Parts: sequence; structure tokens; C-alpha cells
Amino acid sequence: MSGVPRIARVTRGREWPGGNGFGISVMIGTAYVVAIGAVALTTGLLYHATVYGNLAPQEFVDVAILVAALFLLPAIYRNDLWPHVWLGRGRRRLTRVTIDWVRAFALLLAIGFLTKTSAQYSRAWLVLFFLVGLVALVVLEAALVWGLRAAYRNGRIAPRRIAVIGPGSAVEEFKKRFAESPGLALVAGWTIDDNLLAATRNAACADVARANLDTLLASIREEARQRGVSDIVVLVDSSCDEFIDTAVEAFGLMPVSVHLDAAGLLERFGEIRLERIGPIAVLGLTVQPLGPLQALGKRAFDLVFAGMAVVLLAPLMLLIAIVVKLDSRGPVLFRQRRLGYNQREFKILKFRTMSTLDDGDTIEQARRNDPRVTRVGAFLRRWNLDELPQLFNVLAGDMSIVGPRPHAVAHDRQFEKRVLAYPRRANVMPGITGWAQVNGFRGETDTDDKLRSRVEHDLYYIDNWSLGLDVYIVLLTVLSPKSYRNAA
Repeated sequence: MSGVPRIARVTRGREWPGGNGFGISVMIGTAYVVAIGAVALTTGLLYHATVYGNLAPQEFVDVAILVAALFLLPAIYRNDLWPHVWLGRGRRRLTRVTIDWVRAFALLLAIGFLTKTSAQYSRAWLVLFFLVGLVALVVLEAALVWGLRAAYRNGRIAPRRIAVIGPGSAVEEFKKRFAESPGLALVAGWTIDDNLLAATRNAACADVARANLDTLLASIREEARQRGVSDIVVLVDSSCDEFIDTAVEAFGLMPVSVHLDAAGLLERFGEIRLERIGPIAVLGLTVQPLGPLQALGKRAFDLVFAGMAVVLLAPLMLLIAIVVKLDSRGPVLFRQRRLGYNQREFKILKFRTMSTLDDGDTIEQARRNDPRVTRVGAFLRRWNLDELPQLFNVLAGDMSIVGPRPHAVAHDRQFEKRVLAYPRRANVMPGITGWAQVNGFRGETDTDDKLRSRVEHDLYYIDNWSLGLDVYIVLLTVLSPKSYRNAA
């Protein structure tokens, strides 16, 4: 392996869950809306004051809102507002903004004609608004480009962090092609020995080569976590089938996008997409589990639900705390290390239900009729009431209302050896409740079949997430008898 120097400083930049640069894209969209609104209002007031001698701003505001929406919606649909895409357009930027502006006004005129409302607005002002608005948007584009480039150079904004893996010659060639791109940083480059690649294609050496490759990719995966990599580009041709499959499997255990700098794999991966990362064309093999807007919607749901629940359930939680304290010696709250999003460690909060506070390298799983469970604890566990303090984990951003249930770190280390895909559960935030729990897969996982069934349900949730599914799971958590089954 060999490290690649960063081509953009990353010191104080902010990374966003679900995709780096979400805040920047919001800023770009907001700047467009403000600019369009300012131009509409200014030209409208000046026109009315000059021609009619009065001010009538409301109609200009209405048109500005509609035009801004018509202008922005196509860009949002194309994901053009993402900084790595937006800054990478180069000379096409002015062409794109002109086309979108003309399209927005064409749609405005069509809407005005169909609704018979165009007569309410001055045609001369609309022409003035169109011309001044186009000039303003071109100036705004130049100002934003200058500002964002400066922010990336100064390290105030975290660029999209790219890593590359492949033969040494291919890695060096990629570095030359990549060059310095605004909004992107090549943070790591890992070389794979040509002999190892050849061995993976040799049936006689395949098993040994696969074992060596698994070990190497595991260490690379951990380094990628530490470096905060968001995209990994695999640089091999389609003849290295075994290596490609192994790499996708290994990096699929992280919340990153995996790309192949080659073609010819459409039959193997059904969700393959042709994408651009700045100046580089790649084939997208996997995507992050939640897109930026999805992550924002899920987080908003979590904050609203958890905030309301804390307020409404505060008297009940206070009562439980008093009863726990009176029932047995020890703290009211139980804290234990768990692995959250992207296997980042955090302290989970629960009402104490046992006489022990285990949090070491070896932890005995709770089981049915466990003698360590207190009298009050048994009741709390039976009705899931011991989980209520995790609402504060949700508010703190360590957990979600719905997601794969986090296990003790010691148990995670055991489970990932028993089920290969187990670490993929950490590709989304862990939840207070989850799809596995409402389907009865909770409690002790003393057999591989039980653990495998739980993991399969968790991965189904990750692959089929929607806000509607979250709401459905919350309702099942309260109403379905399966949610209370197998409580230990």
C-alpha cells in the first residue's frame, strides 16, 4: 500500500451524513433563489415606479417564486447542485445556466397561457426581468466559483474524499488524470501486487490468493474509515473478476460509493451507473445506503419524534428512574459501548435492568430467566421500557428511531465472524427499534440461524428504507405482539 498526498487541504471542513457537500448544495440553491427574488423585486419596483409612479411588489414576488422553482427543480433532479458536479462543469456552466433560465421562462409563459393569468403581468417587465436575471445569474456563478474554490483551498470546506486501489502503474496514471479538482481530494492510493492479481485468476492458487486478498482489503478498509473516504475507485480491467467481486464485497461493509474505472460489468451488477467524479468517468457499482435528501428526511423525523416523545414521556421516565433506584442497588442508567454509523463507537443509554454493568471484552448475553435481571428489570424488558433513555441518544445524533439494533462491542466482534455481511448493518445509524425486532427477531442469538435471520431483516431494511417504512415499524413496535416476543 502507498499513501497519496492530499490535493486539497482538509482541516476544518464539515462532512455531512449521507453524502459530503449537502450543506454546500443547499447554499448554492439558496443563493440562486435569493438572486432571482432580488432581481424580480428590484426590476419590478423600478419599472412600476418609472412607468406608473407607484409600487406593487406582490406580483413580482409571486413570479419570482415560480421562476425560481422552475429554474431549480431540473438542477435538483440532475444533482447538478452538488459541489463536485457543479464545480466540475467548467465551460459548460454558462451554457447550463442559460438553458435552465430560458426553460424556466418558457414554462412560466406556458403556465400563464394555460391558466389565463399572463395578462396580469407587464410584458415589458418580464423581458427586463429575464435579461437582468440572466446577467445576475452569470455573475453569481462566477462569484460562487471563486468563493468555493477559495474555501476548498483554505480547508474550510471538506472536499469529497476519493481513494483509489489497483496495480501500481494504474494508480500513478489515475493520479495524473485526476489532477487537482475543486471539491475533490485524492486522500489515499493503495497498490495491489500484480502477482496477487494473477493468482486470483489461477484456479490452483485461488484459495490462498483469496485469503491473502481478504486480509489486505480488511486493513485497507480500516484505513479508509480513518481517512474518511467517501468514494473508492477500483482500477482493474474486467478480467480480474475475482478481485473486483472481493473488493466490492469488502468495501460494501462501509457506507461509501464504490466505482470501477472500467466498462463491461453491466451483467454482474444490476444497479450499475455511469457517473462522473470531477473529470473522471467511472461506473458506480454500489451507492451509499441513504442519499443526502433521504438522510436529511430521516434525521428530521428522528428529531421531531424523539423530541415529542421526551416531552410526553418525561413523567413516565421519571417514575421508572425512581422505581429502578428503589428496587436494587446501582445507578439508574446503564451505559455500554456500542458501534454506531460506520462503526463509530458511542455510549448507549438504557434503564438498568440487571445487577451487573458489563462492558468489557467478554460479555454474557442476556437470556430468558437470566438471574442477573432484577424484578423491575424483568418488567421493563418485557415491555421495552428500558429502551426509553435512547431517545436522548437519538437527539444526540448517535442513534435513529428506526434502524438495526446495536449490540455490545464484544458481541459485534463475535457476530462479524459468524455472518460475513454482519458489519453492513453499520452502514446506517442504529435504531431503538428495527425491522428485525418487529418481526420477532430479538433477544439472545445463541444459534447462527437466529443471528443470520436478524441480519437478513436488518439488511432488508437498509436496502428498502423509506420514511413510510420507518413509520410502519414504529407502529408495529407499539402494536404488534411480535415486538414483545423473545424478550430476555
